[in-house]
Amino acid sequence: MDIDHAPARRRALALSVVIFGVEVLIATRLAHWHFVRSSLGDYLVVFLLYFPALALRPFPPRRLAAAVFAFSVLVEIAQALHLADALGFERGSIGHIVLGATFSWSDVLMYGLGCLTCIAVDRRLVRGPRGF
Repeated sequence: MDIDHAPARRRALALSVVIFGVEVLIATRLAHWHFVRSSLGDYLVVFLLYFPALALRPFPPRRLAAAVFAFSVLVEIAQALHLADALGFERGSIGHIVLGATFSWSDVLMYGLGCLTCIAVDRRLVRGPRGF
């Protein structure tokens, strides 16, 4: 039996675009609010990994969330090791922005909470009650 994944993929893509817009808004207009810039931004950034991946392929929710969380933690470890500086990225460069510069356990917590939310949103809004 062939299942049509296109509607769920379109919903995942639409959600990705909306979250990207929110992240741009946070970075450009709400950066002066520390909680919004740091915690909410970290919470939402995992959505920008999870839902575009889901738009490309129907990954199992828990596996995808685990992979996104692992990747996020690796980036956080790179921050603890000051990898951006070691690679010679200047402050403000794309590489330095992507890798970041400061390790924080609260960031790891936000990534975890974001991944759990991704699973719930995926099951309720993207795939629907029957899933893929």
